[in-house]
Amino acid sequence: MALLGRGHTVTAVVPARGRPGVSPYDALGVPALRVGYRAPSIPIVQNYFRHERLWPRLADAIVAASSGRPDVIHAQHVQAAPAAVMAGRRLGAPVVVTVRDHWPWDYFATGLHGDRLPHPAASWASLATDLPARLGPLRGALALPAIPYMLAHLRRRAAFLSQADAVIACSGYIAGRLRGIVAPERLHVLPHMVDFAALERVIAAPPETRLEGPTLLFAGKLEPNKGAGLLPAIFRELRELGAPPFTLLIAGDGALRNALERELGELGVRAQFLDWAGHDELLRLMARCDLLLFPSAWGEPLSRVLLEASSVGAPILAMPTGGTPDIIADGVSGALAATPRAFAVRLRELLADPAAARRLGTRARELARERYAAPELVTRYEELYVRAQQRSAAAPLQSQPETPQQR
Repeated sequence: MALLGRGHTVTAVVPARGRPGVSPYDALGVPALRVGYRAPSIPIVQNYFRHERLWPRLADAIVAASSGRPDVIHAQHVQAAPAAVMAGRRLGAPVVVTVRDHWPWDYFATGLHGDRLPHPAASWASLATDLPARLGPLRGALALPAIPYMLAHLRRRAAFLSQADAVIACSGYIAGRLRGIVAPERLHVLPHMVDFAALERVIAAPPETRLEGPTLLFAGKLEPNKGAGLLPAIFRELRELGAPPFTLLIAGDGALRNALERELGELGVRAQFLDWAGHDELLRLMARCDLLLFPSAWGEPLSRVLLEASSVGAPILAMPTGGTPDIIADGVSGALAATPRAFAVRLRELLADPAAARRLGTRARELARERYAAPELVTRYEELYVRAQQRSAAAPLQSQPETPQQR
């Protein structure tokens, strides 16, 4: 939308699981084509249909949608990146790829072993233990023969990514992980955009949820990687330290819901689980909470929750994982703490000094406007597209990795 507002012509090509074929639709004001594909619900086999089998068809759709040589092809996720490179080579157009998660080095794109523990990259050994942890002992054992395909698939992802004329990392953390895959001169750090005008309109209305007294907010999936499982440990430490009264709002659902209700209840935490909170309601709660808790335990690429919370001025207490320090400077635009004990100590301090917490939120909002406002970032994207065009024009034609269909 920001590019359309600047007078650019934009067409989105979107893969969608379902009936095969290409059909036009309106994607929130952006002209778009939906490229349908079928994939069986069988682990590993499904991945082949979603990627290697789809890439050539998706590339065909990109070429057909271009009506000539486009100025740039910008792939936004793992499914589209190889197809964009294929189409770019056919059209002689520069290709830009954005990396928002761990897909270049982790088959499951989470950077988590067993969906729980951070690990550096996939290998024979890691996948041999990761599959049973994710799929269960029996299904995991049956999937072990697929490891050669999984590793080859990762090599293909990385090979295509290395051919892009420019690669955008959403944070300094992701950029660091991409070194060794992407040449330094092609790697750029650009964060996600925030529409501040839209945020202001939303938070002008009061939330439907009634807030009484000091309110802590946890917003996110109730899964181990998002730190939901650390909440009982944090509040156990807080109980030992002592703290003023508060209410904990939990906006999210997931596998840990029942355990959290039980453990927080045993600790005497006054917790309210919101059965459903839409995006607008969540923004209004962020704008009015006394502290947003973000004990995320995985390598956060660049959390949308933190971007929006800082943009509406929420005081934030987070763990310094992944790209979170790109958003929060400890003691300036929020607070960072790396362990449940340290988290509880900072939480107690901020509950006891609400004025200090509010100052952190105010500064977070000021910095967010400087860093993430759409008018500023769209200009940087335009400059990057021009550089990608120049690089593409000067570079010799490169060979592209083959898919299994091409062998």
